[in-house]
Amino acid sequence: MDHQALDSALETGLIDLLSSHQQIDQGQACDCLRSDRLGTETLLALLTANQVIEQQNDQIQLTAQFRKAMRFRDLLEAKIAFSNLVAPDVMNGFTALLQNPQKFMEQSKLFELFGYHRCFEVTDENIELTRRWMRFTSTYTRYEAAACLAHHDFSQYRQLMDIGGNSGEFSRQLCRQHARLLATVIDLPVVCEVGMQHVADTPEANRIRFFKANALADQLPDNMDIVTFKSILHDWPADATQRFLEQAYTSLKPGGTVLIFERSPIQIKNQRLPYSMLPMFLFFRSFRTSDDYVAQLQNNGFTDITIQHIELETPFYLISATKQ
Repeated sequence: MDHQALDSALETGLIDLLSSHQQIDQGQACDCLRSDRLGTETLLALLTANQVIEQQNDQIQLTAQFRKAMRFRDLLEAKIAFSNLVAPDVMNGFTALLQNPQKFMEQSKLFELFGYHRCFEVTDENIELTRRWMRFTSTYTRYEAAACLAHHDFSQYRQLMDIGGNSGEFSRQLCRQHARLLATVIDLPVVCEVGMQHVADTPEANRIRFFKANALADQLPDNMDIVTFKSILHDWPADATQRFLEQAYTSLKPGGTVLIFERSPIQIKNQRLPYSMLPMFLFFRSFRTSDDYVAQLQNNGFTDITIQHIELETPFYLISATKQ
């Protein structure tokens, strides 16, 4: 109930009301929620138990910790919405997920949402359906990119190509930090259409171009200083990831860099998984170890391979390698 309580507080405007006032009383909360006293008290109790609010003498206010968390409101909302979307998959199909992954995928709302088959033909319907899942990936990437920037020096590059670059959010964050960087985002036609709209009103838009292509089959731009793969390779079988890395090698200048930023396999051990981890948990069969990609990089002729492990909500790793 914790996440649903916060979701309702955001949806009804209660969090906005509390953000704009130092304190409110229970009557104001009732009016905002359009609920009776018992319904309001129930929601407030759940929010109090989760340290979202604190109550004293009928006065209600956000906790100091949650006011800080509100700086990441878009991420909070994305994680709740994404988890709510896939929760029925887990509740109704968990045994199938364990026993028959193919059957689970056929029945899953998550894999229906990520319908790559809709990303080739540019139509209004395909754009709108694709935009739904890209909202989630863009928000996650907005924050994950900061960790990548903190662990790799992009100032040495001029021409960057992001294969499977989605909305261009990863490239945008890199360009925002490095004014001389020019980015080329490679993705399927519908994804590129949504991506162009996503970055259009940002200061970095004139340094990000979208190149519509099937990166497994089409010839890609060359003369690149760096080629990046951010949270894409896990979606594909080993023969496809091998092909992606071949494409990267061909597109790079001699001495250029390939960079892989991916989640590590989910390690449950003695920790309980939070509700916000549901979407990532459904990919537990897909996340590979860094060693898997190191072997493929070596097969493609890359050298000077380095690996950094980064602890976020789930562990990530950052692999860089050089084309000779």
